Amino acid sequence: MSEREPADDETPGDAPQERPGRAERDVYRMKVQELRALLREAGVPGTSHMHKDELVRELVKTMHSDQRARPIAKVATGKKSVVPPDDGAPSSKAPKPQRPAKRVPPAAEPMPPDEHGDVIDILLVQHQQLGDLFDELDGARGARRRDLFAELVRLLAVHESIEQLLVHPLARARLSDGDAVVDARTEEEDQAEQDLLELYELGLEHDDFADKLANLRDAVIEHGELEEEEEFDALREQVPAEELTRLAAIAMAATDAVTSADDAAAPDEIFALARESFPEP
Repeated sequence: MSEREPADDETPGDAPQERPGRAERDVYRMKVQELRALLREAGVPGTSHMHKDELVRELVKTMHSDQRARPIAKVATGKKSVVPPDDGAPSSKAPKPQRPAKRVPPAAEPMPPDEHGDVIDILLVQHQQLGDLFDELDGARGARRRDLFAELVRLLAVHESIEQLLVHPLARARLSDGDAVVDARTEEEDQAEQDLLELYELGLEHDDFADKLANLRDAVIEHGELEEEEEFDALREQVPAEELTRLAAIAMAATDAVTSADDAAAPDEIFALARESFPEP
């Protein structure tokens, strides 16, 4: 069999360029903390400031430079993970349930409380909704951007209030590493609230709005992933189902005041309204 003739822009010694392998196509499905962990392992600096698209490109480039696809390993924790590996604590090692393949309806059309399951189910649904809102906001302009941003503020306000007033106290009381886990998640939530207020004050049409929104998106998505891995799964193991269902009813009953809030209200006002709407668990 005759050898392949080189292309016009290829010297005789060049090998044909390989198409991306399946491992590379799977890179984008990885979580932010997984991408950062693999890049740090490969000695790539500055990953803490990269968005997901940048992390994906950098990891693919690293895979090419090694002349082989790096295995896509499961990384247990991210940049702010507080649970050490293999510590034997049930709080962080409960099996993670499979997420639904399809995204859920937007927050503006909530289902009746009895269809939400328990309070963890509500938070998982909201994690998906937040991802949808960030995706839509990324390409929205004008009035559509304003409406979506107002919806994002309301959803984050409700979501963080459910966590801070209903779920985090349970984690502190029931999980062996609850204080450390909740302290880390609360710090991230406080920062997200501050970043949201800065976006509001910056203005939706400012040149820096898109970049700052992307930073907030990455932080919120990573925060949610860590909650699911280090807090939610463990609570399902440690807390009776009846108690989690009771908290779901409280959470749903307290959202009406927030969903009807004025779109023009500042984020700190919406967050304050959300917290005032929740009774003691």
